[in-house]
Amino acid sequence: MVSAMAKRFKVLTAIGPDRPGLVKEISAAIARAGANLEDSRMAVLGGDFAMLVLLSGTAAELASAEERGRAALAPLGVECHFRATEVPEAKPGSLACDLRVTGLDQPGIVEAVTTVVAELGVNVASLETSVIHQPLSGTPTFLLEAVLHVPRGVSLANLRRELGRVADEQNLDLVLDVRA
Repeated sequence: MVSAMAKRFKVLTAIGPDRPGLVKEISAAIARAGANLEDSRMAVLGGDFAMLVLLSGTAAELASAEERGRAALAPLGVECHFRATEVPEAKPGSLACDLRVTGLDQPGIVEAVTTVVAELGVNVASLETSVIHQPLSGTPTFLLEAVLHVPRGVSLANLRRELGRVADEQNLDLVLDVRA
């Protein structure tokens, strides 16, 4: 186990042609290096597989994970980039909220929602979007799910009101819940 003071972090971003076994290859390379896969987002986008991974370990373990990861992924046509990052810290006094937005797919939804969030000084901790085609009708329905960190001093009522304004303007359903 890595002591808190010796623990370091790297972010891995990778993208390449989708195929079975990519997650196994990178997770095995990380594990063989003795590093830890702490947090990740992985998805197939179009015909490509993309991943964003937070690794932790000693400097030597992270260097080994980078070397092994590149060696495992390069022959598969996967481009990867490793970057040292800071220790993840909880934002003191911030309130975590779950945001869910749905509606008919149209350009500009993400921009409109994130404009409100940014103008109020709220941090987007994670955000995922997708377009789902409804059964029978095939209607493209947009889905946005996000975790927001609302800093102390930002009115939750004002955030709800401003997001509600965007939802009304674009005919969207919106739910903002404080995480338990």
